[in-house]
Amino acid sequence: MARVELLTGERAPLLARPYYERGDPGPIAAALANVPELMDVALPFVGAVYGPTSLPPRLKEIVILGVSAANRCRYCTETHTGVARRLGFAPDELAAMRGEAPPPRRWDERERALLAFSEALSNRPGEAVELLRPHFGEPEIVELVTLGSATVMLNRFATALELPA
Repeated sequence: MARVELLTGERAPLLARPYYERGDPGPIAAALANVPELMDVALPFVGAVYGPTSLPPRLKEIVILGVSAANRCRYCTETHTGVARRLGFAPDELAAMRGEAPPPRRWDERERALLAFSEALSNRPGEAVELLRPHFGEPEIVELVTLGSATVMLNRFATALELPA
């Protein structure tokens, strides 16, 4: 059970109700609905970082799930295991991203670097960027660091509030 009330559309403050127009907005938004002023900043930011960008969704998901597993965020790991499955990741790839197995041999150097980056960003952030440098340009590095850092923030949010998976 979550440590704060996850507001339904009926209980949400007026300023939060637009986020419920398409149904249940999910536990992160339902928790943020307690402070709708934060929704107007946080949710568009998360949407921009997690949404379509110049990086392929597959590469972004390696970072999101890898960071979430490294931070032991149950909610984010379970949620993004489902996302990764829908993106076509195989069971051995999911196990690697969840920190349960080494990366598959068929992964290229960029994919391997992203998994190593995810763990480093979570545990040794000062070393993380150098793992990306041989494989990505500076705009991609900035985007990947932003994606990974936003994931760390959401990991902490979801873990502290014990959001249900």
